[in-house]
Amino acid sequence: MRTLQKISFIRILTIFRSGLTVAAFTLVSRIFGLIRELFIANLFGAGSTADAVNVAFKLPNLFRRIFGEGALSTVFIPIFNEKLIESDLSARKFTGKIFVLLTATLIALCIVMQLFMPSLMFLIAPGFYEDKDKFDLTVLLCRITVPYLIFISISALFGGILNSVRRFAAFAFSPVILSLVVVIGTQALQDKYGGAVSISISVILAGIVQVLFMYYCVRQANLTFPLIFQYKDKDVNRFLRNMGPATLSAGAGQLGLFVSQSIASFIPGAVSILSYADRIYQFPLSIIGITFGTILLPELSKIYKLNDLSAANFVQNKAIKVALLLSLPAAAGIIILSHPIIHIIFERGQFGAADTIKTAEAISAFAFGLPAFVLAKIITPIFYANGDTKTPLKITVLTLMANIIFNIILLKPFAHVGIALGTSIASWFNVWLLYRYAVKAGKLQLDESLKDYTLKILLSSGLMSLIIFTAKVYGNSYFYSSSTFVKVSYLSASIAAGGGTILVVVVALGLHKILLAK
Repeated sequence: MRTLQKISFIRILTIFRSGLTVAAFTLVSRIFGLIRELFIANLFGAGSTADAVNVAFKLPNLFRRIFGEGALSTVFIPIFNEKLIESDLSARKFTGKIFVLLTATLIALCIVMQLFMPSLMFLIAPGFYEDKDKFDLTVLLCRITVPYLIFISISALFGGILNSVRRFAAFAFSPVILSLVVVIGTQALQDKYGGAVSISISVILAGIVQVLFMYYCVRQANLTFPLIFQYKDKDVNRFLRNMGPATLSAGAGQLGLFVSQSIASFIPGAVSILSYADRIYQFPLSIIGITFGTILLPELSKIYKLNDLSAANFVQNKAIKVALLLSLPAAAGIIILSHPIIHIIFERGQFGAADTIKTAEAISAFAFGLPAFVLAKIITPIFYANGDTKTPLKITVLTLMANIIFNIILLKPFAHVGIALGTSIASWFNVWLLYRYAVKAGKLQLDESLKDYTLKILLSSGLMSLIIFTAKVYGNSYFYSSSTFVKVSYLSASIAAGGGTILVVVVALGLHKILLAK
């Protein structure tokens, strides 16, 4: 038993070391993503053009998350790991078959979307139809950006290959390319094509560069593959069988985001406000949640292939504890400092004080669901690592229904805030379902210490919140100083004081010992 615990502890150290790599590159990518959002906000504010640009960004990203980071990764990685155990050649041949199949499917999908783009706009942004110029601009921009789906999904396939062999840095860094090319490309093209069209063209250029970069990384890892058209193959058939439920699951999850956007489209400027709020909220979600989602699936798929249930449970519990330690304080901090954060980051150019208030309200509502979004990223890979794509589909459909209901109920009394709040409530419902089904399947057993651990984290978060709130009350004028240096310095100092409080309390309560226990 002691030997098993030692092996599990070594494995968890390896996972978290990989996690630090992913988190670091994800942080860099989110910083550049924020710079891109600042660029867009400064260029368009939160008006009609900004709404059209944000929808044009979201459309290919919707399908990227369905096919690329969603169904493709969750189905491809476990089978690819299985083929790696057999031999490198077997893994390469499998990749070649999937690459040809994926590329052909994506090209066909893009052609269909181009043909039916106006009809598609009725579904994802029906509120735009009342403004013909806004609707027509959105259709044009979406037609330009849709091919990005092909490039980013291929990049995601390459990312799945590299993640399977613990080379996480490349795919975590690739979003930086998107942000850089969009900003530089827009600056270079806007005099000729205008800002909105230039951004859309730059998205396609970024996709091409991302594919080239990821392919170079695959070559460096000696994992290049032959192009093979062979759909009558047992592994390809298994891949396609699992892709069905996985695609529906990922699609239903992303459909929830577009349902929220569809509802928001009836409120002028709400699509952009929610997009800007989402960008800030994505910082902790990406660094914590997406990091765990990235590293856990390949690791858990290997563990379950060896039928090492004890090791799997050890890894899952450690991940949950680390996630709670990071996400609960982050959520509290965002809620308290939402207005100063948005004011300092976004309030310039066409983005005014009224936009700051609305965006701060939205990000506070999103922050309520942050811990749930992170926990979902940890529990969901349990099912996919075991080849179970049907259970996540069932849970996602139920969550989607709950999300729609909450959004509709909360829209009238709370406007755009109700949409964000409804999404957060639905995220907690999602985690509860994931937990129930994982326990029922015998794939998750929470440590007895988790309840006491969580209470201590909540206490730590409460003390941190008190410190930050005090700093906000007595130093509020510094947040809104005429000097950007003063504003940024005081915000940084407030965040550092909150982080220091958490660190001191964590050590005082002995939570670090729980995390390091074998």
